[in-house]
Amino acid sequence: MEVIPYYYSAYGLTLGSEIRLPPLKEINPCLVDVLIKRAPLLPSPSLQPTKIFRAGLQATFAQNGPQQLWLSWNPLLSFMVINGKEIILDTVQRDEDVLSLFTLSEALGLILFQRGYFLLHGSAIELQGKGVVFLGEPGAGKSTTVAAFAQQGVRVISDDMVCIQVSKTEPPLILPAFPQIKIWETTVAGLQLAKNELTAVREGVNKFSWHESISFTENAVPLEQIFVLTAPNEVEDAPVEVPKHQIPLELLSYFPLADALLQGEPLKDYFEKSITLAQVVPLVKISRPADFTKLRAFVNHLKTSV
Repeated sequence: MEVIPYYYSAYGLTLGSEIRLPPLKEINPCLVDVLIKRAPLLPSPSLQPTKIFRAGLQATFAQNGPQQLWLSWNPLLSFMVINGKEIILDTVQRDEDVLSLFTLSEALGLILFQRGYFLLHGSAIELQGKGVVFLGEPGAGKSTTVAAFAQQGVRVISDDMVCIQVSKTEPPLILPAFPQIKIWETTVAGLQLAKNELTAVREGVNKFSWHESISFTENAVPLEQIFVLTAPNEVEDAPVEVPKHQIPLELLSYFPLADALLQGEPLKDYFEKSITLAQVVPLVKISRPADFTKLRAFVNHLKTSV
């Protein structure tokens, strides 16, 4: 019988882990949905490069059907994810912050993918009981925008990866991740956040985790609106609503995991879910201000218009 030293909750799942996972908060021992353990991995098929970079390392990926997946940031660490129930971590690394950073990103994302959730590379907040998602290319300001909302007491649902439960008969729901926003030092300075409330992130130079004092949503929230943030501009462009028939392709570009996952039946499933979302959730392209004073006005406007 395996001894599980740590228990956590994230994305509506209970996690039992052999490794400590800051910034998750521990919960009482319970039956777990996902087991995270350290062990040598089974040999994988040929690992292929991905578009995923973390801590300056490019991830490689392999699969043996949809229920056996390998994700590696060689030589730092490697994962095998099995049946939506188990994450096996193979590494000599002992730094808890490093292990947590990689485990709680794409590795946990593979579990959610295997469980049939719709995933997007983005961030989400709760406004008046409704979920609002922000997508965008790197540098568009997803986390900065969410941090600006959080500074005003708005509840955060997730940062970096959005997990959506899509049904043909029920409204789509965003599942809460865990209380953390990762932001660069320029955002910390621009929003005038207190550095003593933040911790350094090993992912990059001058990047910080804000998790102690933010307000966090603990229950699933109905998805109301998706915004695609374009590059910050000094002159704010008018919002542009994307036609429903274009939304599935737009969402495909924000898939957060290895592109090789989306082939055959999984690709069909992803498109069917994106079509379902397109029928009930508007997607709007909007530029956020580069100036932090104008960003606050931008946030206030969205708070009253969503």
